[in-house]
Amino acid sequence: MKLSDFAKQLPKDFTEQEFVDLMNQVIDLKPIVDLPAAERSALFDGVQYLVDYIMLAQEANGELRTHEGHPVLDYNGPFIPHVLARPEGMELDRGALETFGVGEGEKYFGNE
Repeated sequence: MKLSDFAKQLPKDFTEQEFVDLMNQVIDLKPIVDLPAAERSALFDGVQYLVDYIMLAQEANGELRTHEGHPVLDYNGPFIPHVLARPEGMELDRGALETFGVGEGEKYFGNE
């Protein structure tokens, strides 16, 4: 499946598991953990480029929201507790590499 098909096939009210299942049709997530560092870095560069390009398209189309003058980025997929998103003082939990983030938000934030 192409990534653009992911966007078309993701249900409006999707579950975290539906999100991960569709994403796994775009790219097999499991092997990412064991890729050589250079390949994982190149994959990250590609994904970051895509994020930047989509944000520019959102801004150009008047879709980017702001709060007190700062951009607000909407994200509705599973929570991935990486170093920049994990609450302060929380240790790395490698379990999210197995769950792909499904249920991780509840572990950190409850049912907010």
